[in-house]
Amino acid sequence: MPQRDAIHNIIKQALIKEGWEITDDPYVISYGERFLFIDLAARLDALNGIAGRFIGARRGSSRIAVEIKEFRGNSAIADLEQAIGQYVLYRLLLEQVDRERELYLAVADTTFDGIFSEPIGDLVMRELPMKLLIVDVEAVEVKRWIPARESGTL
Repeated sequence: MPQRDAIHNIIKQALIKEGWEITDDPYVISYGERFLFIDLAARLDALNGIAGRFIGARRGSSRIAVEIKEFRGNSAIADLEQAIGQYVLYRLLLEQVDRERELYLAVADTTFDGIFSEPIGDLVMRELPMKLLIVDVEAVEVKRWIPARESGTL
């Protein structure tokens, strides 16, 4: 099993605060002879009534998978490349094995305010159907849910 990002538990707690029930930590996808690990799976607690969208969790009939990325490497571009690659691969696999579960990429607010606010980050968000979860790591709270844009090419 891959090593967890340092913000893993912060993202998890922020989702729980939003009313999500963590169902899998990690969420394991088996495809062929391979096993892949998405950081979290969650569902929304139907009794809670808080409107939420995603992350390896469940809330009522809403189910999400969340890939958490810290962007702590020497190159923000290399981290972005890895995050995009994992996101696309996991989305393809979920389409085959768990179509009802929405996939989100969770990042710290400082990461979003960094590379994702630059022109290259804007390009990624504009052209890829990528859903983002932005978490304030200091307050341990979901700051923003960003749904995929319809104009994406992948």
